[in-house]
Amino acid sequence: MTIIRADAASAWRDRARYDRLLGYDRATWAWEWLRRSLGREPVMLRRTSWTMRRAMPPLYVLSVKRRRFGPLLPLAVLDDVAGFAGHVFWCGDQHAPVLAVDAVPAPHGTGDGFHLHALRHPAVVLRHRGGEHLLIAEGPRCIRIAVRSGTLLAGPVRLVYHVPDGIDVEAKLLTLRRLTALCRLGRFPATLFPPERRARRWALALQAWDGRQAGASHRDIAAVIHGERLVRRDWLGASDYLRTHVKRLLRTADMLVGGGWKHLLR
Repeated sequence: MTIIRADAASAWRDRARYDRLLGYDRATWAWEWLRRSLGREPVMLRRTSWTMRRAMPPLYVLSVKRRRFGPLLPLAVLDDVAGFAGHVFWCGDQHAPVLAVDAVPAPHGTGDGFHLHALRHPAVVLRHRGGEHLLIAEGPRCIRIAVRSGTLLAGPVRLVYHVPDGIDVEAKLLTLRRLTALCRLGRFPATLFPPERRARRWALALQAWDGRQAGASHRDIAAVIHGERLVRRDWLGASDYLRTHVKRLLRTADMLVGGGWKHLLR
């Protein structure tokens, strides 16, 4: 999957590069705005290694030699790890839907438990000194789990879920429902992954922001978003709706790049 480069001078004109984000969750949108606020393409952690445990569907294990790696580890910049472009690991204290679990070895012969190697979907395990993080993906949909103790890599385990009371409880319960549905049905139910209603506006705002960064004028941005014919007809007309729309998109983008992305994680 093609990665949108934040500093691309002409790629911003390609609507398809932004439309591909429409099915992703708010955590991926937060990442898109955050990486633009950094002003350059982020660099992958230096002391990180990864191995493939299974080819189809892929199962990767990433190892990081640090206890804390900041709020996130972006898989979006791992071009070599096919199938995970756009997905991001976030720490649970940053991203409310991250579900914390303990992994307890399942008794032999019980036939139940969570078996990572039996998953029929692409998965990545991030290992660091503080524990493990798991990301299971199906296209733009994903489930994020933080393993506080134990390991998912040693075989079938029983998961002990931690869903504390608080403002984040509904987000974590939704992740739990998604995980149990995946284990029971073997798929990601569409009803548990509703489309983000603001995604279309975010995609347009993202495109407008990238266009401005590439040196495009407001008229150029309007022509790409609305079409040259409409802009030629109405840009200097009695109504300024085209100019107003571009300005609103850029205000939205400036707000999200300037720190508003944090609110997308709750």
